[in-house]
Amino acid sequence: MSSIRPVLYLIVIGILFTLVSSQVYADSFLLVSNGVEGGNGRSVFVQNQKQADNLKALESMKLPPGRIDFPRVPASVILSGGRSYGRSSGVDTRKVVTSVLLSAIVPGMGEAYLWYGSRELSTLARVPLFLAAEGYFWHGYFHNHAKGKDYKEYYKKYADEHWSLDRFLLQHPCCENVEGCESYEEYNNMNAEGDCDYNFFIFTPKEIDEEEYYENIGKYDAFVFGWDDWNGQPDYWTPHRRVYWELRKRSDEYLVKGDNFLMYLLVNRVVSMIDAGWLAYRMNRGDDLGKGWSIDIKSVRCSPTVIIGYRF
Repeated sequence: MSSIRPVLYLIVIGILFTLVSSQVYADSFLLVSNGVEGGNGRSVFVQNQKQADNLKALESMKLPPGRIDFPRVPASVILSGGRSYGRSSGVDTRKVVTSVLLSAIVPGMGEAYLWYGSRELSTLARVPLFLAAEGYFWHGYFHNHAKGKDYKEYYKKYADEHWSLDRFLLQHPCCENVEGCESYEEYNNMNAEGDCDYNFFIFTPKEIDEEEYYENIGKYDAFVFGWDDWNGQPDYWTPHRRVYWELRKRSDEYLVKGDNFLMYLLVNRVVSMIDAGWLAYRMNRGDDLGKGWSIDIKSVRCSPTVIIGYRF
C-alpha cells in the first residue's frame, strides 16, 4: 500500500497541472482575440501567427517546377534601340523617309519599295506611270536641247559666211565719212567723242563675248552694214539678215523647250516624293488603301487600261 501512494500523488499532480494549463491557454486565447497585449511584450500567440503567415506567403512565392521562359526581344529591335518594339500603331518615319528619298532619285522607286512590303496593286500601278513620265521628259530634254544646239551651229556658220567686220567698218555711215574705220575700237570711240550718232551701237568682237557678238549682228540695225546683201535699201532687214534671225529664233525656241522639260522632270520627282510619303504614312496608320484616289490596271476587251478613280 505504501508503494502505491507515491504513484497516486503523481497522477493527481499531473491532472491538476493539465487543468491549470488549459485555463491559462483559454485566457491567453481570449486576450489575443480581443487584441490585448499581456506582460511587457506582445503575446506569443500573435508572434506565432505572424510566423505562420510569413511561411504561407513564402510557400505561395515558390515557382512551379520546370524551365522558366523569359520574354524574347528580336535582335533587330535591340540594334534599332527598341524604337519600334511594342508598337501597335504609329508612324514609322524610316519607311516614310526611305520611300521619299527613293522617289527623289528615280520617280516611282518609292512606290515600288512600298509595294514590295504591301503587295497593293494600286501602289504598283503608280510605278510605270512615273517611270514613263520620267523617260518622256528626259527624251524631250535631250531632243530639244540637241536641236537647239544644231540650229545654233547653223546660224553661227551662216553669220560667218554672210557678215563681215571689215565690210561693216567700211560701210557704216560713221566710218564712211573717214573712208572706213581701221578697227572696231575706232568705231566705238566715235560715239564717245560725239563724232557719230547715226545707227550707232557698241560693237563687241567675237573673241571677247561670242554670245553677244552673234546676238548683236542680227538684232540691231547698226550692224546691217556688215551683211553682204545690204545695198543701201531703206529696209534694214536684208534677206540674209532675216534668214539668220529665223535660225536664231528656232535655236532659242528649242533650247527653251529643253529647259521646260527639265522643269517637268523636277515636278515629276516632287509629285512622286509626295505620293510615296503619303502612301507610307497611310500604310503605317493602317488605312484602307482601297479608299481615296486609286490607280488600277485592268484588261478591257483584251487591252490594258489604266483606271483612275476615287472610292469613298
